[in-house]
Amino acid sequence: MAQTFHLRLLLEGQDDLIYEVRKSEADRLKRILAGENWADLMFWFDTIDGRSVLVNLAYLQGARYLWDVAPAPPDSRVSADDHMRIALRGRQVISEWPSEDSKDVYTLFWELELGLEKVTFTDVDGEDFTLIAHQIVYLTAPKEVIDEGRRLVEGEDDGGAES
Repeated sequence: MAQTFHLRLLLEGQDDLIYEVRKSEADRLKRILAGENWADLMFWFDTIDGRSVLVNLAYLQGARYLWDVAPAPPDSRVSADDHMRIALRGRQVISEWPSEDSKDVYTLFWELELGLEKVTFTDVDGEDFTLIAHQIVYLTAPKEVIDEGRRLVEGEDDGGAES
């Protein structure tokens, strides 16, 4: 039986996040936390069950690197139709449908990882939603939506280079 790796993230004011991840993701978090200025960063990783997660490390109180936490549950892959979750400091987790435009969801994660102070995305109803980065504890979205958005953005970039 292959060893499984889990991250258990203890976040200020939130329930612990526990996700099964690839070893490389757990190792990358260890490297980030061993460096300087890690509290100013956003940590973006993918889970085995098909979710993309972005954590504001300023709210990280601890990280546990676990393996073989429990027997594997039945297949519970995250689908593109699942909600995006937004955890803001001092508030209950907000559950949003991902935008109809997967580029918007990918760009949201990308801009936060780059360190923008505020980001705006369009929700499924077509309404703008601005988030202040330092107030975000974590975000999750279906990885399938993020990956599709990445492909579309990279396709636009490739198309612009050929013109």
